[in-house]
Amino acid sequence: MKKGLLHAILASTLWATVNSFIKQELSHDFTPMNFSETRFATVGIILFTYTRYKGI
Repeated sequence: MKKGLLHAILASTLWATVNSFIKQELSHDFTPMNFSETRFATVGIILFTYTRYKGI
């Protein structure tokens, strides 16, 4: 129960803060396509590392 609650709080926090990061990066030289490519590549690397570490 506590682990699920922690994951829910973490997901909510990340979901709430992502818009400020997007606005900040798009005000620089990032185009929306470059930003989304970087974001998805980063998440893919994190998920790949996590699944390798957990042995899934």
